[in-house]
Amino acid sequence: MRRLSPLLAFLAVGLTAGLVSPLTARAAETEPAAKPAKEAAAKPAAKKDKEKPSSPPPPGSSPMAELKKSNERLDKVLQRNRPDWSPEAELQRAEVRKVVGSFLDYQELAHRALAKHWETLTPKQREEFTETLRELVERSYLRQVHGNPNYQIKYEKETKDGNEADVVGTLLTTSRGKKVKIALEYKMMWKDHWVVYDVVTDEQSMLENYRAEFNKIINKDGFEALLKRMKRKLDEKEE
Repeated sequence: MRRLSPLLAFLAVGLTAGLVSPLTARAAETEPAAKPAKEAAAKPAAKKDKEKPSSPPPPGSSPMAELKKSNERLDKVLQRNRPDWSPEAELQRAEVRKVVGSFLDYQELAHRALAKHWETLTPKQREEFTETLRELVERSYLRQVHGNPNYQIKYEKETKDGNEADVVGTLLTTSRGKKVKIALEYKMMWKDHWVVYDVVTDEQSMLENYRAEFNKIINKDGFEALLKRMKRKLDEKEE
């Protein structure tokens, strides 16, 4: 059993905390996340969207070991407490972004979250959407990092299937003064190293939550309307 860094804690329990969508994160902070309805057309598209790396992972590679290593790097960065307003704190946040960007694959998350809609976008639109999603997710987790909460996690096993892998475990935390156990699963793939593209907590998928909301908005108002809503969210001032 070990302490989980605030960033990995965000990825693990963000859904149960209500951070299921970058568009509704502020309102959701006080309400538990509802399990999304699965889109009938989205699932097959997710299979189609998988990118095939040019080479398979080395036989001895371990996605679980890479997660632990990333956790240790984050712990080292976050051990240095800095006033939130200070230049040192901004440098610390930049270090956190760098570490997280090394193992959380924003492009893969964006690709799979848009599912069939990704194929209709131009390269410029894909790049703009991925960058906007990255900024929204970063802002959400950096707000979580500032509180620096403690969690415990027990990594239980890893399962590899070609270029895909699952790492499962149990997260122990507290909610409203009560101890809570949360089933945890990281969905990973090999791209020169193991990267995360989804986190499932108690059968609630970060990716599926994003996909359900994005699909709903695009089907009703179009992709540009989704992008504008995301950018408006970024323009909102932090309280």
